[in-house]
Amino acid sequence: MATVGVNYPHEKSNMTHVDPSKNLQKRRKAKANVDERQNVYWDNQGKYQEQYDALLDELPDVGNGSTRASEIFRAATKLYYDFYNNGMVNNTSGASNFLLFAGVFPSQEDDDFLLIHPYTTGAKILVNDEVDVRLAMERLMDRTIEFILGNAELHAMHNDMSYLEFTQKCEVNHINRCMIRNFIARKMKEEEEAAAAQAAQVPAEAAQAPAVLVEDGEKEGTNLTTAQDCSKMKQKKKKGKDKKKSNDKNKR
Repeated sequence: MATVGVNYPHEKSNMTHVDPSKNLQKRRKAKANVDERQNVYWDNQGKYQEQYDALLDELPDVGNGSTRASEIFRAATKLYYDFYNNGMVNNTSGASNFLLFAGVFPSQEDDDFLLIHPYTTGAKILVNDEVDVRLAMERLMDRTIEFILGNAELHAMHNDMSYLEFTQKCEVNHINRCMIRNFIARKMKEEEEAAAAQAAQVPAEAAQAPAVLVEDGEKEGTNLTTAQDCSKMKQKKKKGKDKKKSNDKNKR
């Protein structure tokens, strides 16, 4: 398993290989972000933040949870941590599969399971769909805690299982996931910069003098910027010609 900074690009210098049995999710890297996000456990503002903190404190630094409730929570927080800290570049399929086995996900057709699971194996790479996955992760934590609270016997049930036993073969390893994320992210950044540069040219062009439409016989420099202006000018010329014809008739 690798842990990397969630920001792009993923560099070798900030990538560390760690034992997947280590419960790095116990490391609290949360920073309160009240203005931008609400009900996010990573920001210490989860729906069940008090229960989340208590369950996180119960996890051992390394290895399985001592109770079934603890192992279920361990699996959920592995997914959660890998999303926020690593951009889901690790094979955390065992965690999502264990939550399916335990009943947090009631079936493989569950919307959140269908959304999250492909990222755990590398079948999908997390790039520009982070908002949808983040919301799914918050729902997952809510559901996990509600599941544990609603099944009190899980706290008394001795655990002899590890979510890692449910790990399936990874379709794309963490190195290649990082490379793909970097490539797409850089491309998106280049497109954003190009769009920003193009947008900056618009005010400059708008500041230039409007196009000048000059009709025969009219003074150059007259600005006619709309079809209505052109129509008025033609009507004015027509009236002038009609008036001249009328004067000619009177002279005769």
